[in-house]
Amino acid sequence: MTNDLSSLCPICGEGHLQPRIGRSPVEYKGQTSEVEFHSSVCDACESEQLDAAQLRANKRAMVAFKKQVDGLLSGAEVRALREKLGLSQADAAKVFGGGPVAFSKYESDDVAQSEAMDKLLRLAAEIPAAFEVLTHRVDDGSVATSMEWEEVRGWSVEISSESSTKRPQLRVVSSSTSVGEPHWSNAA
Repeated sequence: MTNDLSSLCPICGEGHLQPRIGRSPVEYKGQTSEVEFHSSVCDACESEQLDAAQLRANKRAMVAFKKQVDGLLSGAEVRALREKLGLSQADAAKVFGGGPVAFSKYESDDVAQSEAMDKLLRLAAEIPAAFEVLTHRVDDGSVATSMEWEEVRGWSVEISSESSTKRPQLRVVSSSTSVGEPHWSNAA
């Protein structure tokens, strides 16, 4: 037994808390697994309790499981990708968005990145020109113009100076009640 007052059981006040690590079954979107579960048990009254660090570890294990089921990058994969791109966590947040501490949270599995963020990270890692455009936008604070876009695998994006400041308006030209898609055109 330890004499550390911080491990004294707050329920009975007599026993001491002994840390335990077990496995607990979890289910998410129809998939089941066992995740590591942290807790403490009083050696006198046998009550099971969790402190803040144990709660955080359990939450991170569950978020990691959910990322896996959802097909998202794990926290370790987000970190490896960010490091491969040569970015600090703060710079990654500037380049990709998500907030000033987003990458700390993604990498520690405190939160799951959105599917859109996950796709953007993968795209930046797979297509260097896309990453360059994102970093260029951060460097000078402006939106990339059509002259800055490069052709990528046989296609390019053209942005007119008018469309970069105003979104194009779409209107229905014709529609049909039969099977098919309505025809769209840019409004003048």
